[in-house]
Amino acid sequence: MRPGGRGAALVLVLALAACASADHAPPRPVAEPGDRGSGPPDALRAELEGGRAPGCGLRGVAVSLGDGLFLTAAHLVDDLVPRLRQCAGAPVDPVIRYAGRRLTARLLRAGEGHVEPGIGPLYRRGEDLALLRTAAVPGPAARPCEDGPAPGQAVLVLTAGQRRAGLAGGLVPEHLDRDGAYADLAIPLLEGDSGAGVFDPERGCLLGVVSHRPDAEPDRTRIVPAGTIRAFLHG
Repeated sequence: MRPGGRGAALVLVLALAACASADHAPPRPVAEPGDRGSGPPDALRAELEGGRAPGCGLRGVAVSLGDGLFLTAAHLVDDLVPRLRQCAGAPVDPVIRYAGRRLTARLLRAGEGHVEPGIGPLYRRGEDLALLRTAAVPGPAARPCEDGPAPGQAVLVLTAGQRRAGLAGGLVPEHLDRDGAYADLAIPLLEGDSGAGVFDPERGCLLGVVSHRPDAEPDRTRIVPAGTIRAFLHG
């Protein structure tokens, strides 16, 4: 949750639902503008167990990029929530449940998270994103769209338990320009939905990744848009 002036409420939503490695993965392919298909397959989603510290377990979703690479929300796997909860103990590796397997994941890179006094947790450039690697598992690979989602565009969200259709709204900037902007969706965020992929239902390309819910609009969801995803993966 993120209010107009946010703080402890966001910690609660992050609980429900930055340290980055120097490792870098090669850029992922991008969907061609005219590429059409039957929509995103369910095998693009994986279940995620994160939290980064004992007693701070978080559940969410990750998007398969193929070859053992998965994209998710940074707040599920970085140390921001454990710090805010004051959890102690040695760091715990995230776990990906995918294709009937339980896979230990290594954090390759995550957006730079920080806590802004009087506002709450934020991510530089709006990059509430993390790239994880597991042992290679056969399966489809999500491809980021060239851009979007556009206001009024139909989208399909692959959560852990279902496929949820909705419409995209406009971009919503953060309090400070350096923290970027998120795309708005007319879909309520449920527990465990963070990190879920938001897809173009026609082309099947990745339009966004679920980030958070604004306090003032509990029936809306903020997502990291395709342009930010592409910049993060190519960074």
